[in-house]
Amino acid sequence: MLHMLNEIFTIYSQYSGTGIIMVLFFMALIYIGLSETERSNRTILLHGSIVLVIFIFFPLFYYLYSTFVDRTTYWRMWWLVPVGIGLAYAGARLIREHQITGLMLILVILFLGGESVYSGQVSGEIAMAQNAYQIPQNVIDIVEDIKKNEVDEVTFAAFPPEMLIYVRQYDASIRLPYGREMLDERWSVGNGFYEAMSAEMLDFEVLADKCKLNSVRFIVVNALKPKLNVPQDYGFELMSQRGIYSIYVFWA
Repeated sequence: MLHMLNEIFTIYSQYSGTGIIMVLFFMALIYIGLSETERSNRTILLHGSIVLVIFIFFPLFYYLYSTFVDRTTYWRMWWLVPVGIGLAYAGARLIREHQITGLMLILVILFLGGESVYSGQVSGEIAMAQNAYQIPQNVIDIVEDIKKNEVDEVTFAAFPPEMLIYVRQYDASIRLPYGREMLDERWSVGNGFYEAMSAEMLDFEVLADKCKLNSVRFIVVNALKPKLNVPQDYGFELMSQRGIYSIYVFWA
């Protein structure tokens, strides 16, 4: 039981991040418990939250969930707790009842508990959107190139790992021989096609075999990667070039 409690608290610490949001939420519950008189609000925000938190920290519930559902997704149980709603309600109630004092207190809490996303500490994680889809423009350009040159009703294409999370966000009709699950070791299984596409050196003989087995007509590769052999010798024809990416059509 002690081992399960340690795992539960580890999951909680990973979910809560710096912890400031959850501290504020538990303070909000105390405030709601002391000041809220509306029965329905107390039931949903106070009693409901307390029951959910007790269940989440209850070792037997954790054991049942991890055994019959999935231990790696246990942190999602926190999604059931109305953290955002509880904080918003407590904050609005505080401002309504105490006006200027309450507003100033909320602003101070937000200032001390928050972090500027433009502080430079997350350099590389935030970038200006290039289009309305908010995905890399080169993915859109490459997908459009493929769609314009596709003669079949269904498009089968293989993309490099860095594009997997974007392709079907833009066009869900694209059929992939492997998906974004390959990027997560908890979900992925061995896939020879993905391994060939993500290899440091591209072997077009292997890629040709994989294209045949998976009915793939287009592949997108990083042109900066070294090639073990000549693509054209194995049925590949360079269709277009988009930045550092080459789009090949495969003629089986």
